[in-house]
Amino acid sequence: MKSKHTFSDKFRYHFDNFMSRGGGSVFAALITLFLIAFVFLSILRLLGGLVAPDESIQGNGEFFWRVFLQISDAGAVAEDGESNWFNKTTGILTVFLGLVLFSSLVAFITNQFDQKIQDLRKGKSDVLESDHTIILGFGVRVVEIIKELIEANSSESRAVVVILAEEDKEVMDDYLAENLEERKTTKIITRSGTPSSLHSLRKVNAGEAKSVLVLNSSGEEDGKDGRNIGDAKVLKSLMALVALGHEKELPPIVAELYNEENRLIAQELSSSIQVMDERNILAKLLVQTSRTSGLAVVYSNLVGFEGDEIYFYKPSSGWKGLNYKEIAFRFNESVPLGFRREDGEIVLNPPSDYTPDDKEDAVLLAEDDSKIRYAETAVASPRDFQLPKKKRSNPVDKQLIVGWNSKSPLIVEEYAKFVSPGSTIDILVKQIDEEFKGTVIRLKKKYPKITLRSFQADLSQESVMKRLAPESYDSVIFLAEEKENIEEVDAQTISLLLRFRQYFKRYAFKTGNQPSTQLITEIMNSENTEIVLETGVKDFLISNQFVSKMMAQVSQEPDVMRIYENLFSPEGSEIYLKPASLYFEHLPQTLSFADCVSAALKRGETCFGIRIASEEKDEEKGYGVHLIPLKDTAFSIHPEDSLIVLAEDQT
Repeated sequence: MKSKHTFSDKFRYHFDNFMSRGGGSVFAALITLFLIAFVFLSILRLLGGLVAPDESIQGNGEFFWRVFLQISDAGAVAEDGESNWFNKTTGILTVFLGLVLFSSLVAFITNQFDQKIQDLRKGKSDVLESDHTIILGFGVRVVEIIKELIEANSSESRAVVVILAEEDKEVMDDYLAENLEERKTTKIITRSGTPSSLHSLRKVNAGEAKSVLVLNSSGEEDGKDGRNIGDAKVLKSLMALVALGHEKELPPIVAELYNEENRLIAQELSSSIQVMDERNILAKLLVQTSRTSGLAVVYSNLVGFEGDEIYFYKPSSGWKGLNYKEIAFRFNESVPLGFRREDGEIVLNPPSDYTPDDKEDAVLLAEDDSKIRYAETAVASPRDFQLPKKKRSNPVDKQLIVGWNSKSPLIVEEYAKFVSPGSTIDILVKQIDEEFKGTVIRLKKKYPKITLRSFQADLSQESVMKRLAPESYDSVIFLAEEKENIEEVDAQTISLLLRFRQYFKRYAFKTGNQPSTQLITEIMNSENTEIVLETGVKDFLISNQFVSKMMAQVSQEPDVMRIYENLFSPEGSEIYLKPASLYFEHLPQTLSFADCVSAALKRGETCFGIRIASEEKDEEKGYGVHLIPLKDTAFSIHPEDSLIVLAEDQT
């Protein structure tokens, strides 16, 4: 069948397709038109010169030069002032064509530059870095994570952190510029794209990354459905990273997932993937810190790169048959906490006579890897002290939880694992609904050896506070509401803490007895730390900062996660602050840190710090917490001071 389309239709169709290919096609078309115009006008002038010769033009080459000047510069038409009428007319025509073509070309080039700048602002260009850290996603954790990475990279001459998120690049850049004052040697690059897209991952060169952190786009405030959507996006990003790696070994990947089944799926994808559950970690920490005053400060020093860090180390010559007690005194500016066996098993706080294999790594706590120095002989000689005969018993606890959120059932379960039978856990909420009742009933059946009670009350009323009698509890945990606005959440928490402080002041004034109840709270913004301290709270957990620090640290050394899992578990050894009177008689007296390490080893414990009670309110002195001091550092130890130890229980 004969086509109904004319040549003009076909030409227009192919021309439109050609021009729609982008800037290169437009530029080629403009250059082609320029050349056609130049050739046509040059030929026209040559022909005109044959019909009406122009004596002002010397040679045929002058024709081409005049045409080029006039088509590129309108002022060049003045050179035809003494020419004949034909050349003047041709010159004017050339100038008009030149204005059209050159203005189009200039406009095109300007537009291309502007478009390129817009693309750069949108974060669409490729990243050609290698051995860089990639953060997939953008949220409240980003700043804290980057701060930790900046600190970790401070010893490097140049380090790169790349953020890939669906947010606009300019928004991310402005947020980071406002919240990150010091970047040291770390360069931060932002790119807009889909974190689960293979195309976007290739653009940030994820295949050559040193480590990858995958943030969850959902928070606790989003509810179950919202968290499931966030988990699905994280799993898709993990699948994309695995697909991108093909047969290559993946870099360490740290992902944040809420659902336990999703965490199992993620771990089965690759051994390089470390999964973190914010709620589980924070629940365990809140319970541990509520049972040991000062522990929150210790953990804040341990987690992250600012302060003291966990390292793995073994001497090149091997351990030479030394046992744990002997190895403990071969390090002066660091403290061994245990060992990592050849199969990856972590052994914390082993017996004093434990003799590691030469292939085992020591788990060391040190301020920096430059502080790790293994001595061929003992760096200190502790005195031999007789341990006091008294022992602590596991007390029957009485705990109060104020508030209810998604971490609350986990907190109750953690308490049930640690406390002695007969202990009481009370839960105070503003509103009791059917879901809350069902959860409490389930927990009561699961842990029949503890007493679990729930109350509905409004603590803003003074009469309710008196009936509650908070001074009768060993500790009170204040749980933050799960809302998107963290400032609003912290404001409500601080308001509640003030009420408790005022109640305790009035109680102490009336009775003459200062309540020993320990107050523990979760705050979201680290900038509110000083305000919380003013309310009389000694132990607080900056939840967002804590989890962010852990993610950053694990991304650089994945096996550190296994250390934390051991420390947070009720099985094995945990961190305790135990009174110095358990280790030494006749206090106060001056003791070296080596003396404390030796005394703890006699009790089957590992001492890595000291807490001075008189300094617990002094921020400049780390609230009295002194981790890994030099072995010969002397302390005036009083009965109320504590040794910071790894131990199997608090007895």
